[in-house]
Formats: sequence, C-alpha cells, structure tokens
Amino acid sequence: MMSSSRCGLRSASTSKIPAPEDTQPVVPSPITFTPSSSNPPRESIRIISPGSKLPGLTSPKLKLLRRKQEKLASTVSTTLQSLPNTNPTLLNALNSTLIFAQHEAGTAVCIESSGWILTCAHCFGDDEEEYEKDSKKRWLLFYNGLAVQVECRVWDGKRDLALLRVVAVESDQPAKSGEIPTFSSIPLSPTTKNLKDKVPIFCIGQPGADDLESTSARKTKYNLVEVSKGKFRGMVKGVDPQDNVEIGTLMHDAWTYWGHSGAPLVSATDGTLIGLHSSWDDETAMRHGIPNMAIEAFLRGCLPGVAGDEVSGKATSSY
Repeated sequence: MMSSSRCGLRSASTSKIPAPEDTQPVVPSPITFTPSSSNPPRESIRIISPGSKLPGLTSPKLKLLRRKQEKLASTVSTTLQSLPNTNPTLLNALNSTLIFAQHEAGTAVCIESSGWILTCAHCFGDDEEEYEKDSKKRWLLFYNGLAVQVECRVWDGKRDLALLRVVAVESDQPAKSGEIPTFSSIPLSPTTKNLKDKVPIFCIGQPGADDLESTSARKTKYNLVEVSKGKFRGMVKGVDPQDNVEIGTLMHDAWTYWGHSGAPLVSATDGTLIGLHSSWDDETAMRHGIPNMAIEAFLRGCLPGVAGDEVSGKATSSY
C-alpha cells in the first residue's frame, strides 16, 4: 500500500544544485505596471504603499512576513546563482514563483500575467470542511520580497489544485492613470503524457523552517527559496491522473522538503510548467506531484485558455 506525506519531506539523494561561478543576468521585476489593453477591463488590484499595515494579517503574522521579506532581499544574488546560465527561461520560472508568507510555508506559481496563480488545494485546507472554515486570502512573496495578497477562487480537493487571484500588491511604484500591474508567468508544458522518463526538471520551492528530521526542536538552514534539479520519473500506474487525493500521480526525484507543496516542476529544456509538487511516498522517498493533464482539465473548467477569463468568486470543489 502506498503511503504519502504532504508535510514531513526528507531530503533525497538528489541534492540542491551548486551555484555557478558566472555572473547572472539582471532579472526583470516580477511585477511591472503596463497600460491596460483589456476589454472588458480586468478586475481591479489594490496598490498598497510599502510599510503599511497589510490587510488580513495579525501583528505576529505581519512581523513574520517582514522578516521573510528582509531575508529574501538579502539572498537575491544567491537565489539567482542557483540557476544555470544555460537556459534563461528558468529565470522566468523563478520570477513566476511565490512562497506563502505564513509559518506553515507553501509555494505557488503564477500562470497568467493578469494575476492568476496555482497552488495545491491542501495549502488552503486538507479537506473541504477545513477549507470552508479558513480564510480564503493569503499573502505571498516573490523571490525578491515583493508581496501580493491573493484570494482562492476555485478549490478542487480531488485534483489537489487551487486557483488564486491577486487582489492587492505592495508596491512603491504608484500606477499611473490607465496602468495595471502585470505579473511574470510561466507557460504550461504540453501534456505530461508526451514526457519521457528521466527528462531533467527543476523544482523551485520554499522549504519549511522547522527541522522535522531532528529529535529536538531546531530550525533548518535552508534559504526561503531553493532551486533543486531532478528528473521526471513517470506517472503512477493504474491511477486516474485527475485523482491526486491520496498522493500526486506524477513522480519526480528533485529535492523537496515540507513547505514545497505547490512548487512548480519546470522543464529544464524550455522552462515550461510540467506539474506542481504535492507529496512524497515515505516508503520509497519518491516525490510526487500533480501532472499537467490534471492542471489543464482544471483550468478548462475555470480559466479557459489561461487567458485572463474571469471566474466565479465562489470557490468550488470536485468532491
């Protein structure tokens, strides 16, 4: 019987990739302001001045967010150096990745430039009852510390996917009249069925701060954003790829830790999204994720064409 874990992720034999010696190119900001060309207009996004009290956060949670922002800002160069120079599309993947600002960690990825973001459903609740009781809004951070508030619009417990919408941005760059925030986003890869076993991939995610392998309470020494290299290891046989409740149906061996849930699994060839990391098998140490075929089916139902189509504000579940 296969067993899974979404929290206690031990490191595998695949290690984090070493930093190359060459200087990395300058990466554009994950958020830019551009003239609006949408018709009808996009849903408005609130712009909040830096240093303001952010909505939806208690004082302790705001302090944690500020600490994470400071740490992210101090490790920008290290994070950029963890990417190989050979494929600039991976820089875009990093620019499109976000981490949850709360203690429990979690990761997400922007898939559409107007502010649509994907993560695992269990980052908002392990089941529908838990999801309905909790807040639908979270604060996320880009690798350089830029903060956005998101709202969960669609929650699919069976596929273990959640679709989020950016509703606020903390920015010291006031938008000019007619300008709107535009976000770095990662394109979806062709369906996972076309991938060959052992195709190289990268995983970009947030390892949790608590050392779950220690017998005493202590913290890990990981960066808030870690980039690891591995390989696509096929699909779980005999299981519906749309059913990721027990464990993700995509298999990979890139290094992860608890907190990586929702982390993008990126093709090393072209920087496209092949899936989201979600879980692991604690008997085999194989990492698991949600495959692109599940992501595509999910988005066809709530965001056709991944082209900024508006969705209902009411979250849904496929239970």
